[in-house]
This record gives sequence, C-alpha cells and structure tokens, in this order.
Amino acid sequence: MRNRVNQALKLIYPDACPLCEELMAEPGRACKECIAKLCFVGEVSCARCGKPIEDEEQEYCNDCGSLTRSFIRGYPAMEYTDEIRSCLMRFKYGSKKGYAGFLASMIIKSQGTKLLALGADALVPVPVHRTRLKERGYNQAKLLADELSGYLGIPVRDDILLRQHKTLPQKELNNIEREKNLKKAFISRVNKVEYKRVILVDDIYTTGATIEGCTRVLHSIGIPEVFYTSVCIGKGY
Repeated sequence: MRNRVNQALKLIYPDACPLCEELMAEPGRACKECIAKLCFVGEVSCARCGKPIEDEEQEYCNDCGSLTRSFIRGYPAMEYTDEIRSCLMRFKYGSKKGYAGFLASMIIKSQGTKLLALGADALVPVPVHRTRLKERGYNQAKLLADELSGYLGIPVRDDILLRQHKTLPQKELNNIEREKNLKKAFISRVNKVEYKRVILVDDIYTTGATIEGCTRVLHSIGIPEVFYTSVCIGKGY
C-alpha cells in the first residue's frame, strides 16, 4: 500500500534535478550532464582553506597568505560556479531542504576520504541568527551536517555555537568590513567541551571570516583543532 502511495505522489510531485530542475526518475539525483559541469576542488589547492590555486608550488592562496587563520585546514567540495550557484540559492532561500542530501553527497564525493581520516569528534554546523532561522524555518548548515553525519558516522553538535548578532550579508562588504561584521557575531552556549578535533560545516566559504569567527570561539572553550568543510568555496576577497 505504501509503495502505491509513494508512486502516486511521484506522479503528482515528480523529483527534479537540483541543478537544472529538469524532472528526474530517481529522487535525490542530478543529471549526469549537470554533474559533469561541476568544478570539484583538485589536489592543487591552498594548504589552509582548500581553495584551488594555479601554481602548484604555491602553498597558500593570497587570502590565507596575508590574513590570520585559526583553523587548521578546509575541505570544500567545489568551486562556486554558475552551475552550483542557483542550486545553493534555492537550498538556502527557496525552502529546498531536500537538496541537503545531494549537496552532502557532493562533499563526500570530493572530500569524504579526507574528512573521515581526520577522526573528528563532532560536526559543528555554522549557526544562523534566530531571526533568519524563523524566516527560513531551518539552518541549511545543520541540514548538511545531519546528512554528512550519516555518511561519516560523526555526531552533530548544533548546541555549541550561537549566532548572537544578525550580521549584514558578507557579499555586500569589503574585507575590513567583513572581519568587523563577524568579530563578535558568535558566542558559545557552553563553558567547555572535551573534544580534541571538530569539523565546522557550512554551505559556502567565501572570505573565511565566518569560519574564523567560529573557530576562535571553539578554541576559547577548549577545542584545539578545528577544520571545516563546505559545499563550495568562492574566490575570496
């Protein structure tokens, strides 16, 4: 009976490719043609944030070579290109919560082995302010972390960090304004956590200001090693 109901629902509400939105026969899948257009992060990347770099002799990207970075290493899955941009926008602002499974699978496809090798104690989603949480109805980073937890077998801790200020969108600010915008945005909900290593989870890494802000708070409560992963990484400043 349940199978018949599911089949009927699929006829009424067919699944679509999360990238091009063309109808698909299988849920949670994307067109092979769309997947082929995605730019996954390769081995030639910044040794700190994971951003692709052209010169394989260069250790750090320009941002990480000139700015303070408290986290150890980043593991972004893809470059922030037109092929993934609209998908992330619908996921973040268009109530497409179902995209979380697909996007998490792209992180695993690109960085799963490296993330598993870290032996992390927990996945910590970057929090959103309560106002934005109420507007959207969900935290996209938490949805990603939940999906990644299923792949990696690492528990999710969304009760450690709190976003206390509703910050301006980072894309509207320059580098100095971005750092100031997030300087006191995050606080800890707890006094101390007995973890050695955690992985922050977010949808996109742009300038590093958000991950840096979260990392400093995690250090303040006794977590010495902080890494991060994200669906995409932008070009930075």
